[in-house]
Amino acid sequence: MAESKSVRKPQQKRSIETKEKILSAAYTLFCEKGYFSTTTNEIAKVAKVSIGSLYAYYKDKDTILLDILERYNNSFLKVHDDLSAEIEIYKNDPKKWIRLLIENLIEVHQSSKALNREMEILCFTMPAVAAVMVKQREKTWQTTLNSFHLSSEYITAKDPEAAAIIAFSLISSIVDQIVFYKNEIEVERILQTGIDAVYHLLMG
Repeated sequence: MAESKSVRKPQQKRSIETKEKILSAAYTLFCEKGYFSTTTNEIAKVAKVSIGSLYAYYKDKDTILLDILERYNNSFLKVHDDLSAEIEIYKNDPKKWIRLLIENLIEVHQSSKALNREMEILCFTMPAVAAVMVKQREKTWQTTLNSFHLSSEYITAKDPEAAAIIAFSLISSIVDQIVFYKNEIEVERILQTGIDAVYHLLMG
């Protein structure tokens, strides 16, 4: 598709619904078949739109993927933003706040598990995807750090900033362990031990 071809930005309800159908179909196919094995014709067929309609919104398959990734990344940022707004509520029970953060991140990962695995592959072959993932991690890290700053009065670590970096990595590892790996012991035991570790790192 020519680079000069204009791409519509949906304004009306019907146009927005059409774009949503395309994204939903692409998401399903990318997860089931893989990005490289999926064609725009297949996406249009599953979305029940014409190929012309698809190209009216997206110039190629890459732009569809990047739009999906943006939404995927925003879902993680929303978790952090929502919980950051509730830090004051849990000031007397920081372990509960840490649990909610990890449980919500697990939920987001679970809902996009197949896409996450596909992205790990695409990062090696598509620089644009790798760049998006790096940007997402930076945003998530900054949002997490801001959350810790909001509760800084409760953090007793000698080096709060360094502790926040380690806590972020630890939380990411806990989520990955529960979502992507086979666990020989109960998930709740892993989750609770992880919560205790993060708590003691920051506030122990």
